[in-house]
Amino acid sequence: MKNHRKRRKQLQCQLANANSYEQWFDAAEKLDEMDGLLAWREDGDTGMLHSDLIREHIRQMAHYRQEGDTVNLPRVLQESLYRHLGELSNPDLYGVARTGTKLLVTEFLQEVERSMRFVCDQPMPGVSAEQKLQLFHRAERVFGRPALMLSGGAAFGIYHLGVTRALWQRDLLPDVVAGSSMGAIIAASICCRNDTELAAFFEKPHQVHLDALRWLRLDRMVQQGHAMDQTQLHEHIRSNVGSMSFREAYLHSGRTLNISVSPTRTRQKPRLLNELASPDVLIDYAVLASCAVPGIFPSVTLKSRNKKTGGNPEIPYMPTEHWIDGSVQGDLPMMRLARLHNVNKTIVSQANPHVLPFITHHHERGPKAALKQAAASVLHAQVATVLELTRDSWNSSLLRPYLQQAHAMATQAYLGDINIQFPFSPLLYRKVLSNPSPEDLEMYIRLGEQATWPRMALIHDQTLISRTFTDCIRQLTAQVETGQLKA
Repeated sequence: MKNHRKRRKQLQCQLANANSYEQWFDAAEKLDEMDGLLAWREDGDTGMLHSDLIREHIRQMAHYRQEGDTVNLPRVLQESLYRHLGELSNPDLYGVARTGTKLLVTEFLQEVERSMRFVCDQPMPGVSAEQKLQLFHRAERVFGRPALMLSGGAAFGIYHLGVTRALWQRDLLPDVVAGSSMGAIIAASICCRNDTELAAFFEKPHQVHLDALRWLRLDRMVQQGHAMDQTQLHEHIRSNVGSMSFREAYLHSGRTLNISVSPTRTRQKPRLLNELASPDVLIDYAVLASCAVPGIFPSVTLKSRNKKTGGNPEIPYMPTEHWIDGSVQGDLPMMRLARLHNVNKTIVSQANPHVLPFITHHHERGPKAALKQAAASVLHAQVATVLELTRDSWNSSLLRPYLQQAHAMATQAYLGDINIQFPFSPLLYRKVLSNPSPEDLEMYIRLGEQATWPRMALIHDQTLISRTFTDCIRQLTAQVETGQLKA
């Protein structure tokens, strides 16, 4: 028993201090074995799954694939996918073992992927190359695709670098990325780089520009009405992101950047800037606006690319409007992402300091965790109610806009389908409004990676079908364009 406890403690230490996903997984697998959870994974029978029907669908897909039947295989694929989507999305399936869920789920998803690639590769009777490509396009639109959403968080948001690097290294970084405030800086840094540039960026993150924040003198704070130098922040953004429009960034990287900004006028709605809605808007100004925390930085007038020859290459975009931090009203713009980009799965990296205390126990299970979550929910609801009542009582006050912003921050959703959260540590709050040192940068990146590794199996499984659709459509498009694919 003593040796067992000692070994367990060693493995938990290895898990906490892992330097790579491979090291983390090795320790997690040994702990799962020690706890009997590998046996749980091997046992396919559970009330969370229709196990017998899943086994039957695996058998049917394998049979039609081995028979080369491209008529019946798509039918079974469609039926089995939509019969099991709900239960396969149950996060409780991934809340037991550290290394993943039931092997039956893995077997099912692997057979779905094999069958999809088989249909992609093999001729279909009476279906032309262009028609097959359209079939895959329609099926993908019905199914949807994932998006990564990076919250605000001031210096805490640097941990998004670790989250995105961990996903990139496992080829799990979605093509649709959204960001607010500090999350907008990280999202733009990713979406303004092609794959080669992004690999170099993640390989040497210590080369990024770190000096975003510069406090003004007290007299200038009073005179200008904000606490920090916006010019310094803009220099930081341009050093790390450059100065591309949303359309230019999309064409360069193939990734779709979305930046959330909030209006200063209360009757205006939050905007999600991207290459569809605002293709010519310059990303560095969009990021600057998304970082404009009231009282810390002034509001921003957006600028766009001037396509006319001669004159200023940058012109005002909606010059009568001023924009502030996207976290105020739209930290996680899920509905707008779903409508614009057909998103069916949101992966949220959450680092907002005012949110972390309320979601600390989100991943935990059991009666004690349930009580903590209930207490946090009640407190959160009470804060929102007080802000709403106070806002409605100050109709003509100068404080009303600030109360409205506080109410918007308190009532919006801060979690998605899959959540990766900055570890709550009160001692780190003293660093939240300061530039990171090289040691701090390394710490934040490591925190991001360590927060992502336990969610990796869930992210891999939940995005596998979408990623397979993307691969198949890319392959079919290339073959159609070169005339290689025949009916």
